[in-house]
Amino acid sequence: MEKSAKIFLADDHPLFRDGLIKTIQKETRFKIIGFTGCGNTAINFIRDKKPDVAILDISMPGLSGIEVAKLIKAEELHTIPIILTMYNDEEYLDEALEFGVPGYLLKNSTANEVIDCINIVLSGGYFISKELRDHLTGDKKVKKNHTEITVTLNRLTKTELHILKLLSENKTSTQIAKELFVSFRTIQNHRANISLKLGISGYNKLLFFALEHKNSLADS
Repeated sequence: MEKSAKIFLADDHPLFRDGLIKTIQKETRFKIIGFTGCGNTAINFIRDKKPDVAILDISMPGLSGIEVAKLIKAEELHTIPIILTMYNDEEYLDEALEFGVPGYLLKNSTANEVIDCINIVLSGGYFISKELRDHLTGDKKVKKNHTEITVTLNRLTKTELHILKLLSENKTSTQIAKELFVSFRTIQNHRANISLKLGISGYNKLLFFALEHKNSLADS
């Protein structure tokens, strides 16, 4: 029998937290091993009980979710942090990614998004709430049609296009480097070149572009 992944929750809103617990408990492969409404208690629990995943509210008494994630990274703890927030602000996302957070959920995320996020980060990938991706890629703007996207993608080399496809599959630079048998730095250089060719400014914007145009990438 497959071992259940141990999940820990830190959120200071009891009603929301209880709803999230019920959502996660419906999945037999996940096991809730604890919860709290305090950031200080959260990091102590993580150090002691070593959950596989910690879902952390970005704003709570004591340490914030991002501060807890920063300590997880600094202390090289094996728990995977997921940030939970009501803010669809790029600054918060950038800070979270800087501290090694692979999962970022808005509090109005669907149950399926929550479960998908946990599964993806457990597999080594990263997950960003769809509403946040849409917001940061300008979902309110007129979308480019398929022909425009194809012309844009034709600027890329075969290797660059392959890397962009892998990004759209929620894979990190580290995972892509291992899959392509190259160094992490090589992938970072490719990402910079791809961004330049596509006229994309900002490291995270390339990820959003890949996720937004996943279907076009699959057809190219």
